[in-house]
Amino acid sequence: MNAPIALDVPQLAKLTVDDFVTLDRAGAFEQYGKTELLDGVVVYVNAQYASHYTLKSRLYRRIADACDGLDPALFAWTEGAIQIRPHAVPEPDIFITTREPDEPLIGADMVRLVVEIASTTLSTDLGYKARLYARAGIAEYWVADTARRVIHQLWSPAIETYEQRREIALGSPLVAATIDGLAIDTGGL
Repeated sequence: MNAPIALDVPQLAKLTVDDFVTLDRAGAFEQYGKTELLDGVVVYVNAQYASHYTLKSRLYRRIADACDGLDPALFAWTEGAIQIRPHAVPEPDIFITTREPDEPLIGADMVRLVVEIASTTLSTDLGYKARLYARAGIAEYWVADTARRVIHQLWSPAIETYEQRREIALGSPLVAATIDGLAIDTGGL
């Protein structure tokens, strides 16, 4: 074991992905319900209200159906844990992978697209989480804004941001920028 580092100012100890998994498996977070590891900090996630889970369920079904009809090597999922080393284990609302997971955590290298539904978390989803997913090299990221009824579509990840973005009004067609042929009808969402 290494000797502790001497600090002039107290610092926050960031959990690693492995620390988080060990604590979660031991039941350390059971009293909190759903948690995520974001930048080494365990975050308790709000309950999902009707506007959130309704949009999530309907959008997931359309994305899953589109993947099924497009490519047998694309898989749509809801709320799985993505491993972004060294300090993050987010659980996006919806995501697309290139193969079925074979480990407890899904590696970011398997993820082609992430979708977050924002009913109370828009600033986090377009701020911190956008930076996190861009740093991890997730090719495309959508944030469905329940209040404004738009989907923020981001792609072309760079070091701390996505270089390309646009807003699509719910009711308009949504065409993925990074997955050829993936198009979602957002009418009725």
